[in-house]
Amino acid sequence: MNYTPNAITVGVGDLKITQAPNVLKTLLGSCIGIVLHDPVNKIGGLLHIMLPKKNGKDLKITKYADPGLPYFISHIVTNAGALRGTLYAKIFGGAKMFETNGMLNIGESNEREVRRILKEEGIKIVASRTGGTKGYNIAFDTHTGDVTCRIFGETVNIY
Repeated sequence: MNYTPNAITVGVGDLKITQAPNVLKTLLGSCIGIVLHDPVNKIGGLLHIMLPKKNGKDLKITKYADPGLPYFISHIVTNAGALRGTLYAKIFGGAKMFETNGMLNIGESNEREVRRILKEEGIKIVASRTGGTKGYNIAFDTHTGDVTCRIFGETVNIY
C-alpha cells in the first residue's frame, strides 16, 4: 500500500463516503469492509462493520451489518448523490482471527449477514475476498473502483 495524499482512513465501526480522487483504506480481521461504488459519478464509500446484528442500546449503528448497511446504502444515494442503479459492492475481511472452541465464528457470521442484506437491497457483489485466518489491509480507489487487498504475509491483489 503506497502512501497517497488523498487517503482517508476508515476506523472500526466507521463509515466514510467520498468522491474521486480519494482513496478509502482500512484494516480488517473478523470485521467486514463493504465497498459501495457508483462508477458513473465516481462516488464511493467504505463501511467497516464489527458484528452482524445490533443488540443492546449501542447508538453507533455503523458497527453492525444490520442496521448499518441499509443506512450506508440510503446515505450514499440520498446524501452523497450516488445513483442507486449503478451501485455495486465489493466485500473483504471476515477472517477467523481466534480459535473459538466450537463457538460462533464472528467473521463467517458477519459475511453471511452482509451478503444477505446486499441481496435483499438488490446490490450486486462484483468481487470479494473473505475468510482465512489473517488480517486484511485494503485501499479503495474511488476513481477506478479498484480495491487493493493485502492479506498479511501474502502478495497484494487488486479486485
